[in-house]
Amino acid sequence: MPNKMKKLTKKKNKRTISKICKDLNKKNPVMILNETPHGFRCKEIGTFSTPNKTVFGVAMTVADMTFEGWGHSKREARASAARVCLAALLARAGHVLPDQTRAKDFTVDDTTPYPVSEFQCLESKSKIEEQTKQNAVTETAQSQIERNLPTSSLFGATAPTPASKSPINVLYENHPGLLFICTYGDGTPLDSAQVPLQLAHSMRFKVVCQIKEQKFEGYGSSKKLAKLAAARSALAVLEEGRADIADSLLPSGYLSQTLADHIANLVNSKFSEMMKNDVIHSKRKVLAGIVMTTDSKVDGAKVIAVATGTKCVSGEHMSVRGRAVNDCHAEVAARRCLQRHLYTQLLLYASQKDPRKPIPEADIEPAEGGGYRLRPDRQLHMYVSTAPCGDGRIFSPHEQLQHEPDRHPNRLARGQLRTKIESGEGTIPVKNCNSLLQTWDGVMQGERLLTMSCSDKVARWCVLGLQGSLMSTLLAPVYPTSIVLGSLLHPHHLYRAICGRIEAYISSLPPPYHLRRPLLARAASTEARTPTRAPSFSVCWACTNTAPEVLNATTGKLENGQPSLLCKQSMFARWQYLIKKLPPLQQSHPDGTSVSLPNHLDTLLYNEAKLLSPTYQVAKDRLFQAFEKAKLGRWIKKPLEQDQFVCELLSADPAALFT
Repeated sequence: MPNKMKKLTKKKNKRTISKICKDLNKKNPVMILNETPHGFRCKEIGTFSTPNKTVFGVAMTVADMTFEGWGHSKREARASAARVCLAALLARAGHVLPDQTRAKDFTVDDTTPYPVSEFQCLESKSKIEEQTKQNAVTETAQSQIERNLPTSSLFGATAPTPASKSPINVLYENHPGLLFICTYGDGTPLDSAQVPLQLAHSMRFKVVCQIKEQKFEGYGSSKKLAKLAAARSALAVLEEGRADIADSLLPSGYLSQTLADHIANLVNSKFSEMMKNDVIHSKRKVLAGIVMTTDSKVDGAKVIAVATGTKCVSGEHMSVRGRAVNDCHAEVAARRCLQRHLYTQLLLYASQKDPRKPIPEADIEPAEGGGYRLRPDRQLHMYVSTAPCGDGRIFSPHEQLQHEPDRHPNRLARGQLRTKIESGEGTIPVKNCNSLLQTWDGVMQGERLLTMSCSDKVARWCVLGLQGSLMSTLLAPVYPTSIVLGSLLHPHHLYRAICGRIEAYISSLPPPYHLRRPLLARAASTEARTPTRAPSFSVCWACTNTAPEVLNATTGKLENGQPSLLCKQSMFARWQYLIKKLPPLQQSHPDGTSVSLPNHLDTLLYNEAKLLSPTYQVAKDRLFQAFEKAKLGRWIKKPLEQDQFVCELLSADPAALFT
């Protein structure tokens, strides 16, 4: 053949290949294959699930060859199989179908076909064992996905995602007769003429999974998430029910999933019930609550406190009379609501002739030698819709289906004390603060008021208890048994934030104070992220009252300007009423001398009353020293003038004070 004819033939081949590639960019490969004289048959060969999506597989048979294709939908799988088939047909004809993942170069004259393995051309086989076929399907799909990934990366090779089945698929395989029923979050049918307006974003839909006589609930911002939550809840209960002793199957440090879901459901349901007719104040970003159980059982669990909020008081609205609530974050407000309940429990003993006589229906009981304590069969569980701000959340920005250890546990940023920002959201490390000593006149002149983060405060409660220094003269430390999160639970980060960062440095705690390590859990119905501006109010409810309080987080008072029942002045008035009627706990000063109450209680300052519990003050000093030994920063306190006030409600009616 003359050289001129060879050149023309090569140009023609290049034009043919170029046309096919252009058609592949414009048309579906299945349509191109359908225009060829070859007939083909398609059939599904299986699916497998990844943490993000489900991958489908299709086998396409042409003549005596079988080609497999995979994709995130059946249509994508058929297109992938058709493309592999076209590549093989062109290879047999002496042409090469260029790889779409490589740079296209139509100036090359080399038309050597790729190896058959490059096209994934598989000969049809009639007899294959089921297990071998399933393994081959998974390996082929994973290898095809890996080939689509870049061969090199700036940050190293991408780790393959482990294949795992969806909880819904697992339920369908093990319980074929199950039923999923979807409604709105409050139980309203989806075909209802009127859509409920007061539903929280994370509880917009409700799915009930019914397996024989058992029913499992799941909530979510979409039907898909609600169905997935119901499936997770069902799997957790069914797996725990297989053993006679369910606790023996739980990982160390984790709460039972059944109890965790029940706690989350109780708090969310109570908040929805309270805000049913209040559309404005039903908006929230963070929801927290405290649930009390008896012997850690689901039966008899009751909600003690519910609160929302993400803001702190502005520096210009601080009160020297104890009438403003400084921190309106949901976790802190829920703890103050719990204190209201504990004061009411102490009132039960103060109202009877013999304050040392046990009351069976009370949650507290008299302690030996004086004072009171929480009953041993009572447990307090704290629920928070997301990880507490500060060290527990800063390194947990995303959800993880499988918990992974911290890859950089020794970085200096881990475990640092952090403060909340006045008139804003988020936290900053204490080391970045301009001044560690806050003064009243400095804040009044414009310095930002600093408040410790919720992660740091939870760590404090795990050492000093939830009762606070004022109540410690009457009540022994009350510790949280577990912490249940609605989202962003990274066990390693949360454990470090609440107790792990100080457990190697804290020592010499005076009894009965100790480092409590709460159990951790995440609810099956996870909270959805809401990228909206946080409201500037806080809804607070305690079981001692039927109606909740709505606080203006900027002023720290009620929206009508009156002080809240959660403020320091109200707490001090309750303490003043009870300390005169109840026997205090036996305590002694560091030098060994016993503590005696002063005669001038009516003129006692608030900060002086807090010092009447020296054991609490010693434990607090040990905690602050542990943070400094670990080089995590120094605890920042409020200006001293804030606690130098007297009780203004000495003659208040107990019925109004303790409700």
